[in-house]
Amino acid sequence: MPGSDHPKVATAGPDGPVVGPVRPGPTEGLRLFLDLGVAQLDAALRESDAQVGRLSEVLTLLAAELRDWGRHAEPAVAVPLEGLAAHVQAAIRGLQFYDKLTQRLSHVRDGLAIPADGMAGAGARAETDWQKILAAVRARYSMVEERVLFDFMMRGLSTTEMLAALRSLRDAASPGELEVF
Repeated sequence: MPGSDHPKVATAGPDGPVVGPVRPGPTEGLRLFLDLGVAQLDAALRESDAQVGRLSEVLTLLAAELRDWGRHAEPAVAVPLEGLAAHVQAAIRGLQFYDKLTQRLSHVRDGLAIPADGMAGAGARAETDWQKILAAVRARYSMVEERVLFDFMMRGLSTTEMLAALRSLRDAASPGELEVF
C-alpha cells in the first residue's frame, strides 16, 4: 500500500518477487483495528459537526425571525407563527441529543485510542499496563451512564444484561441522580 509505514516482505510470485505488507500478528492486528475505529469515528464526527452546526444556526435565526414577525403580525397570522416557532424550538432542543451523541462518540474514539496506543509498546508489562489503560479509559467518561456501563462491562455482564441493568437504574434513580438526557 503506497505510503504505508508497515514493514514489507518479498514473496515469490509467478512473475518474480511480490512485495507486500507483513501480516500483523494478533496484538498488532488488534491495535490496527482499534486505530481504524478511531479514524472512522474521528472522520464521522468532523464531517457531521459542520453540517449540524449550520443547521443549528439556521434554526436559531428562524426562531428569532418568527418571534419578530409574531410581535408585529395580525392575530390571524400571529397564532400560526407561534405554533411554527414552537416547532422550531422543539427542533433546537432535539439538536441537544446530537450534542450528547457527539460527546459519547468522542469518548468512544478516545477510549479506543488509549489501548491502541498502549499496545504499540506492549511487552512484558502488558498486564500492568492493561489496568492503567482501563483506568485511563474510564477516567475519560464524563457521563454517569458511561461509567456505569463501563463498570458493568468490566464485571463481565453481556450487552443485554448491561442495558437491562442501566434501564433499571434509570427507573430507580431520582431526578438528576443519573443522567438521562
